[in-house]
Amino acid sequence: MACAPRYHWRTLSRQEREPVGTCFLADGDKIVEYAPCRSGKTGADGQGFCQGGFSIDLTGAGRVVLGGPGSFYWQGQLISDEIQEIVTMYNSSEIITTYPQQVATRGANAAFDDSYLGYSVAVGNFSKDSVEDFVTGIPRGAKSLGYVTILNGANMESLHNFTGEQMAAYFGYSVAVTDLNSDGLDDLLIGAPLFMVRGSDGKYREVGQVYVYLQKSPLSFTDALKLTGTETYARFGSSIAPLGDVDQDGYNDVAIGVPYAGENHRGLVYIYNGKSSGLNPHSSQTLEGQWASDNMPASFGYTMQGAFDIDTNGYSDLIVGAFGADKAVVYRARPVIHVNASLEVNPSILNPENKSCTLREGVMVSCFTVKFCLSAFGARATDFLDFNVELQLDRLKQKGAIKRAMFLHSSLSYYEKKMKVENSRRKVCEELQAFLRDENEFRDKLTPIAIYMEYSLDVQTPTDGNGLQPILNQFTPNNITKQARILLDCGDDNICKPDLKLSVRGDRKQLYIGDDNPLTLHINAQNEGEGAYEAELYIMLPQQADYVGVVRNNKSLTRLSCAYKTENQTRIVVCDLGNPMKAGTNLWAGLRFSVRELQDAEAAVTFDLQIRSSNEHNSTSEMVSYTVDITVLAQVEIRGVSSPDQLFLPIGNWKSKPQSEEEVGPQVTHVYELRNNGPSAFSKAILDLQWPYRYKENYLLYIMEYIPEGPMNCTSKTMINPLNLKSASSITNQTTSPTASVKHEHNIKRRDTTESEGIEVLGCDNAECVKINCQIGRLERDKSVVLHIRSRLWGETFMKKENQSYSLMASASYSVIELPYKNFSTELPTGSIVVTTLVTWDKVITPHPVPVWVIILALLAGLLLLALLVFVMYKFGFFKRVRPPRKDSIERQQLQPQEMNGDGATET
Repeated sequence: MACAPRYHWRTLSRQEREPVGTCFLADGDKIVEYAPCRSGKTGADGQGFCQGGFSIDLTGAGRVVLGGPGSFYWQGQLISDEIQEIVTMYNSSEIITTYPQQVATRGANAAFDDSYLGYSVAVGNFSKDSVEDFVTGIPRGAKSLGYVTILNGANMESLHNFTGEQMAAYFGYSVAVTDLNSDGLDDLLIGAPLFMVRGSDGKYREVGQVYVYLQKSPLSFTDALKLTGTETYARFGSSIAPLGDVDQDGYNDVAIGVPYAGENHRGLVYIYNGKSSGLNPHSSQTLEGQWASDNMPASFGYTMQGAFDIDTNGYSDLIVGAFGADKAVVYRARPVIHVNASLEVNPSILNPENKSCTLREGVMVSCFTVKFCLSAFGARATDFLDFNVELQLDRLKQKGAIKRAMFLHSSLSYYEKKMKVENSRRKVCEELQAFLRDENEFRDKLTPIAIYMEYSLDVQTPTDGNGLQPILNQFTPNNITKQARILLDCGDDNICKPDLKLSVRGDRKQLYIGDDNPLTLHINAQNEGEGAYEAELYIMLPQQADYVGVVRNNKSLTRLSCAYKTENQTRIVVCDLGNPMKAGTNLWAGLRFSVRELQDAEAAVTFDLQIRSSNEHNSTSEMVSYTVDITVLAQVEIRGVSSPDQLFLPIGNWKSKPQSEEEVGPQVTHVYELRNNGPSAFSKAILDLQWPYRYKENYLLYIMEYIPEGPMNCTSKTMINPLNLKSASSITNQTTSPTASVKHEHNIKRRDTTESEGIEVLGCDNAECVKINCQIGRLERDKSVVLHIRSRLWGETFMKKENQSYSLMASASYSVIELPYKNFSTELPTGSIVVTTLVTWDKVITPHPVPVWVIILALLAGLLLLALLVFVMYKFGFFKRVRPPRKDSIERQQLQPQEMNGDGATET
């Protein structure tokens, strides 16, 4: 049944406005047009106008209820007639047709104009009498808050009112009546499609809302359950349609239309299911509009009609109108299958030692039985239903993890089965054997083994007589989980309750900034209770610490197996303590760490340690912390050297008025090194040098130049090289280091400098000194700065007193004034050094100069002696020695004839 409003607007006075509407009633094959006041007036006094059928509903007693919101200057009106009377009187020739059994609301004073009574209509029994009552929405009443009233079906008297909570929300735009919780009392649903909520940005959004009032007793209702839309301007609650018990679970269901929701605003319809507590606040199904229009929205879900079994399959169907697309859609309800499933595991406690089943030849295993059953029932469904059943062993183990249980026939952890179940209450069952893997193959012995069963309808299941595929009751879980436990050495209750204790001590009390800071933690772990399964030691590392390894060179310490792990961006070292960590365990272990990058840390670093197990009770120890203080240590040393460290008098080639540095005296170079041995750095330091410069108006060590190396800047108030002597060499060409052993070689035997008798010390106490101040910047560990000072020993000063030795003393001192660490304070390093240059007279006796005549006489004596020697050698025939024969003389002798003498000798 539907009403077709026909509005013909023209400009009229307040008394003349007359939109006319027509409602069509179906009586078998006959269509009856019903307009309760065809003349346009109602009542003899003519105080109102009949505005036609805007909303309509039917009672169980055969009456029609029609709402006309435009009556009485839009106060609105509700009219009810008997359907049979309307059909009978339709063909009457009278100008004004009267209906003796008609009841209607009357007009009120002008304060109720523009209230729109009759905007929506529903029928229900709220007074528990024999006459059904009428529910109508007045969306602009109560100062635009809107309200809904329940009217007595016999006399149109108001029985109960519901008032909206927000102006212009159109509370009462739609109404519906149905028994949601099957308590025998009708419940009421009211739509307010223009209801607004405040978003996170503080702005209001129009989303719509539906109020659900459950009737506790006649005309007594609970506080409203509110269903709120989620899409802006979607008009959630524009229509509400009771569906009857669609899923055959004993509770009525409803449909709520949202005509401008969904993709491209095509419209949606949400299905909500009733339950014992009222209405499920979450929809079970969403119907989507399929049409889009360029001119106007399709408005799918603008009107709906349910609770009619169109295809007579025993399930209520739903008709959804989309007036913008000029369409209506029929949704037929599919047969709902109710399943009763069961799963059994026997035994539920598995003893790894009881190996009674044969896995393969020579391999025995501990086994158990898995039994699963199904029964199914669905009204008007086929006689037999096909199901897909899947079993999984140890399902809670993540993918890729070792499954502790397997099916005996396949050695797999899953099993799939197609089952045909009769559409009745009769169960179909099957049993399978499963086994527990060897306990050496897995670690987790404490967590229950989850046996999981899931079932679903086979897609090949035959359809019903109307060609509809059955569907499972979605409010009944389609899976079952049972648990089996491994028998543990935990007493009669098979529940282990460990008592875990933990203590820790370290091998150092302080950490130094800039150092690698090797740290060893000695850990004592105890279990004074029952076994702790999968027991692990967790060490939460501070940001500055790195794990190095386990101490292995100590036989009294247990060698743990440890690895890195990350939890919520916290670095953790996890060490295995045993599975189980047996009762009475008391072990010591050593772990090495390196703690670095401490400059940004607080005053200390903390290691948090805890023993964790997978036990349900007493699974962890108390958290233990080990804190090590952080401090600064900058070990600074100063070294200096004089090159040469000893000079000998007298000095040659010096002049009283020198022009170049060579004419002053020998060169003396001092080198000072300030070194930071760390481990911490310093940011600022001062190096002060005091140099013996003048004594009694005479120069001692005349400075030619000084050059710093490294982050150091040096200045002096005294002018360097005031005489502008020409420089002959440069410090940069020298390689003298204060750490080298400087030796001065001399061609004359040195005096023993350990004898200090007669040595005059010249230092800043009795001589004038030059002060050189050096500002030193940041110096890291193992870095240094060097100051080179090149000078000349002023020869004229030291040649005045013969045999007088001098010790020239230069002193250097340093002080660190700033460290680059804000959170730390420590004693700042200081130190000094004295570098001595010794000037002594050479004690070797030097021969006096030889006169010239002595030299000439010596030369003459030498020549005379040489002549005498030549004469003697001549007398002894030294110059007449026999020379060897030459070759030509020998040949001449061979050519002469030879004669024999009387003795037989040959003569020449």
